[in-house]
Amino acid sequence: MDQDTLKLLAKVKVAARKALGLEIDIQRLTHDSAYAGEILQKASLTDDEDLVLAAITLQDRFGLLADKPRAVKEAKAAEAEGEDKDKYKFGARG
Repeated sequence: MDQDTLKLLAKVKVAARKALGLEIDIQRLTHDSAYAGEILQKASLTDDEDLVLAAITLQDRFGLLADKPRAVKEAKAAEAEGEDKDKYKFGARG
């Protein structure tokens, strides 16, 4: 684990204790994705901007953020390809 991630973990642990009264088990946070998702979700719903940013960054680094925008684009592109199969695509120059 790199130094930046360790700093973010420490920041989230301390800020969550201050803002939410939440004790975070760092060992479990780094190894249990369900626990990490639950804790970081709680941390991202606070009014503390630094805590929210750190929690979202950790969610991204742990792979907990869904890549929905890309998936939606791909689904729409696949749907569009299905509609274009019946169309004539090649003209005099194609």
